[in-house]
Amino acid sequence: MKDVACEQCGAQYQVRPVLNIKRCSKCGGNLKGAPRAKRSYKSKRKLIKNRRYYAERQASYFGVAMLVGVIIGLIGILAIFITRVYIAAGIFATGILLFRKASEKRKIWKKGVRGERKVARYLNTLPRGFFVFNDVTLPHTKGNLDHIVVGPTGVFAIETKNYLGRFQLNGDDLQIIKKGHLRPLHTNPGRQSRYNATGLSKYISAQGITGVRVRPVVTFINKNVDIKMNPQNYGFTYYDTLQGFILKQHGNMDYNKIKKCAFILKKYCAEYSFFE
Repeated sequence: MKDVACEQCGAQYQVRPVLNIKRCSKCGGNLKGAPRAKRSYKSKRKLIKNRRYYAERQASYFGVAMLVGVIIGLIGILAIFITRVYIAAGIFATGILLFRKASEKRKIWKKGVRGERKVARYLNTLPRGFFVFNDVTLPHTKGNLDHIVVGPTGVFAIETKNYLGRFQLNGDDLQIIKKGHLRPLHTNPGRQSRYNATGLSKYISAQGITGVRVRPVVTFINKNVDIKMNPQNYGFTYYDTLQGFILKQHGNMDYNKIKKCAFILKKYCAEYSFFE
C-alpha cells in the first residue's frame, strides 16, 4: 500500500500502486505521495564496557589451572617408563588433585558470573536518571562491589548471591538450612554489603561529594529463602524485584550530585550503563 494525499483538500488515502489512481474521489484534485510521519525512537541505555568481570577473570585463571593439572597428569603417566613407579604415581596424583580443585573453584566463579550478569540485565531496565555500574573495584579497597546504582532515590551498593540450597533470614542474620538445622554461612552477605557500602560512602566523601547516603543491599538469585523478619541494617530483595526496591526508596538526590558520583565511578567498573 502507498500513502497519497490530495493537493487541494488534503484528504489522505492508502492505495495499491497497481491501481494507478491519480484523482481525489472527494474534490477531483491531483493526488501525490503523502509525507511520512517521522518515527520517534525511544532512547536506549548506552552500555560502556571497560574490562571483563572479576569473576570471569577468576574463572579463566582456574581454567588454566585445570589445563596445568591435565599436563602434570600426562607427565605422570609418561614418567612410569623413565622413573620409579611411586614417583610417577605421585606426579599423576598431583595433576589429578590440581585438576579437581581448580574445576570446583571454576564452577563457583562461573555461577557467580551468571548471577551478576542476570542482576545487571534487570538493573538496565531502570528508568532515565539512573546510572548502573557493574563489578566496581575502588582504589585502596579490598574486594569489589558487584553493582552500584546511582539515581534520584540515592546510591545503592548491591551484593549479588547465586547460592544454592534453602536459607532463613531473621533480621540481619542469614543462615543456610542443612538437614533441618540452621548453619552460619561462610561469608555473611549482609556484613559484606554493609562493609562495601561504608567503603563506597567514604570514597564519595573523599572526592568532595557530601551528603550522600549509600544503602547496602543484598539480592538473591535463589528464591528459596524463608524470611522471618526483614533486616534492619541492609536491604534484602530478589533479583527480579530489585528495580522496584530501588524505585520505592525515599530520596531526592540532586541530578548534579548524581552526575558527579557517576563521573568518579565509571573508570573503576567493568561496565556501566546510562541514558544518553
